[in-house]
Amino acid sequence: MDKENKVDKITLSIITTIQTVIINEIGGLVYPHGKSNKDILRQSSPYIKFLPIISSIEFLGACYDELPFDTTRLGKEDIVEKRFNIALKNLFDKKYLPFTKADNDFYFYKKLRCCMIHQLRPRKGIMFTTRFESKEDKTEHLKKEKYVYLVLVLEDFYDDLKKASEKLIYQFNNKKITNKKGELAFIDIININ
Repeated sequence: MDKENKVDKITLSIITTIQTVIINEIGGLVYPHGKSNKDILRQSSPYIKFLPIISSIEFLGACYDELPFDTTRLGKEDIVEKRFNIALKNLFDKKYLPFTKADNDFYFYKKLRCCMIHQLRPRKGIMFTTRFESKEDKTEHLKKEKYVYLVLVLEDFYDDLKKASEKLIYQFNNKKITNKKGELAFIDIININ
């Protein structure tokens, strides 16, 4: 007798998606095996871990704005750029504000987001590192080094993303954001047993 497969569908809201994907899953990539942001550890495959952080910034901006998630460049030409920048401006620490300006040498939308999404590398001048390497090299997150390049420290970048995510959740829960996206069903996860 064949065992009948049972399909369980779980639907995550936007808030639960942020908690599950950004805070728990991406957090688990950056801080594996129960490590915390106080730990300085050697990262395995650190470079690729920047990609979900960068794409999550745009997602947070899409959660924040009033437009439907499915809005594309065909419907609104600069939507992607606006969403990416609105997250940095409204959810991240003010130290990110200079990188939301198109005339900045390290304009994150063009030189970080677009290059990583389309070319799998940041534009010349942006350097990735980890806390372990940063401590050894005496560099700091978001600091220009030798006036030539800007350093992004993986763990610091993720910690700032997590804070931005928690800020967005707080704003949804306390009705500080007028859109109703926080309540929307967003991702269906299917478990087949």
